[in-house]
Amino acid sequence: MLHVVPASLIASLALAIPAHAQSGAGHDSAYVRVFDNCTSYQAEDEPVHFSDCAGYGDWTVHIVAGEHGAAVAYSRRGKETQWGENPPRVAVFQDLGQVMEWRLDASGAPFATIYRSIFTGYERDEGGQYLTVSALRPEGEVGACHVAYVEAAQQPGANQIARDVADYLAPGWQCGTEAPIVFDLDSQMDVLTIAAQRRPGH
Repeated sequence: MLHVVPASLIASLALAIPAHAQSGAGHDSAYVRVFDNCTSYQAEDEPVHFSDCAGYGDWTVHIVAGEHGAAVAYSRRGKETQWGENPPRVAVFQDLGQVMEWRLDASGAPFATIYRSIFTGYERDEGGQYLTVSALRPEGEVGACHVAYVEAAQQPGANQIARDVADYLAPGWQCGTEAPIVFDLDSQMDVLTIAAQRRPGH
């Protein structure tokens, strides 16, 4: 079953920052406490819970949570194609942070999201954290998809790496075709290098 991470922990992880902030590529961020406005129900005869939560604007965040983990999807129209994507599992249990970051374009429309998964195990030293960056496609065949997973427990500047992924990779990401990239301490290239290589003519 999903365990919601306390807000005090999220604040210490530097996600619960002011409601609007600006970062790379001149984009803004809005922050939504995902679990504050949800409609939830449990599956029959299964320890699985479903929640439909208010996102940013007219977006809805859908969460399905079981005994060992959770999956997230987004919709303005539907969500069925999104459930198969999850960050690398590094322990038995997966918790979702309460605060979700929405990256906004110049018109104020959200084009990507960032949320934190916290993994824990049976032993104290088991686990890890990832920031998942999703591209939003309100008019696309696939309504949203994962762009990258940013290791956030050991990697300095993980929040900014995730925002750079959102700003420089998410807008051109081919949902349904491209596989998410993992950014960790062993990554050979950074976000801006990958973005440069993806430009036409490179």
